[in-house]
Amino acid sequence: MSVSQTVTVFTTANLRGAIDLLPRLATLILRERRTAEGVTLLLDLGDTCSPESWVCRATQGRAPFLLLDAIGYDAAFIGGEAMPIAPDAFRRLRDRIVMPLFLWHRASDLTRREMTFHFAAGSATLPPSTPGFRITREGSALAAEEAGTIRLGDVPAEHIGRVAIRWPECAIVDARAIPLDDSEQPEPTIAAVLDLVIEEAQSLAQQQGESYEPG
Repeated sequence: MSVSQTVTVFTTANLRGAIDLLPRLATLILRERRTAEGVTLLLDLGDTCSPESWVCRATQGRAPFLLLDAIGYDAAFIGGEAMPIAPDAFRRLRDRIVMPLFLWHRASDLTRREMTFHFAAGSATLPPSTPGFRITREGSALAAEEAGTIRLGDVPAEHIGRVAIRWPECAIVDARAIPLDDSEQPEPTIAAVLDLVIEEAQSLAQQQGESYEPG
C-alpha cells in the first residue's frame, strides 16, 4: 500500500487573455509553492484565452500558454474554453513548450517524483478504483472529495487555488483561494518573457491587418 503523503495542487482559471497579469501572478505562485509540503502540482484549468483579447486573436490562442510554460506550470487544460485553438495552432504551440497540454473530455496522466496522477476533464472518466482528479470547474468550491477522487472546481479570475490533499486517500486537508494583490511585484523573468510574447503578437497582428493595444 502506498505511503500517505501530502500533495498540494495549485490551480488557476479564467485568465481570458489578460497576460499582463501573469508576471505578478507568477510572483504569488512561486512564493506559495515554496511554502508547500511534499509534491506540488500547478495546473491551469481553462478559459485561458478569449476572442475579446487582441493578443489571443493575433496568436490564435497560443500567447498565454507560452507564459504559463515559462512560469513552470505542470499542465494546462485546453479545449473547454470560449476560444478553442485551431489544430495547426495547437501543433505549433505543443512544439514550442515543455508543459503538457491536456485536452478537455480526455483522460490524462502526469508523473512527478515517481508519483503518477490521473486526470479526467469534462466528460472523461477515471480508471475504476484509481485515485485521481476530475476537472469539472462546476460550482464555487475549489475542490471536493468525491468517491475516492478529488473534483477540482472553478477558480476566480486573479486568484490561485491552493488545495492540500492527503494522498492516495484523496482527503482534502485545506482548500483556499488566494487573491492577487494589486501591490504584488512582477517576477522579472516572466516580465521579460511577456515583452517578447507581446512583441511577437503585435507583429502577427500587423501582418493580419488588425489593430493591437500597445505595450
